[in-house]
Amino acid sequence: VYTGLGEMKTLANGVGDLKKVLSNVKTRGIVGEYQLGALIDDILTRDQFEENVITKKGSTTRVEYAIKMPGEDGSFVYLPVDSKFPGDVYAQLVDAYDAGDPAAIAAAQAMLTTRIKGCAKDIRDKYIDPPNTTDFGIMFLPFEGLYAEVVRLGLVEVLQRQYKVNIAGPRPLPPCSTACRWASARSPFR
Repeated sequence: VYTGLGEMKTLANGVGDLKKVLSNVKTRGIVGEYQLGALIDDILTRDQFEENVITKKGSTTRVEYAIKMPGEDGSFVYLPVDSKFPGDVYAQLVDAYDAGDPAAIAAAQAMLTTRIKGCAKDIRDKYIDPPNTTDFGIMFLPFEGLYAEVVRLGLVEVLQRQYKVNIAGPRPLPPCSTACRWASARSPFR
């Protein structure tokens, strides 16, 4: 029994340490970028994507990853993929759900919606630049719970329509990348 309690205390301390690490905005970004890079590296060859590339002419802003999509005449266009992790707002939503407070849940959902729309606008404004890129980008959300919440809030269509940004989580990203490559092989991007 004492051994089990000791292990539980160690686990609880580890969770607390993880919360401290993920409360830092820069660290959260690194975690999301690392996870995105690992997934892309697993599903694509090195000549099918680039890291930290400028996709918009006249800009100095670099997108984390850009998938090379076949274009016309043997050229390619970039598909910008950027990781976003609004962990602070998502944590507030999780806490509100845990507390069972409808007002806090509604407020946290509104904040998450605003933050996700801001992230999509950021991707559109910084990285999408047809004909140098596809006319859409991908926002990678590194945790399944966050991805599921964005889907549940009905933001998928809103982000596609208003910002030309699709979302992907850890599980949807590989099929999404494969589908894009398959579709572009049949009809190159212009």
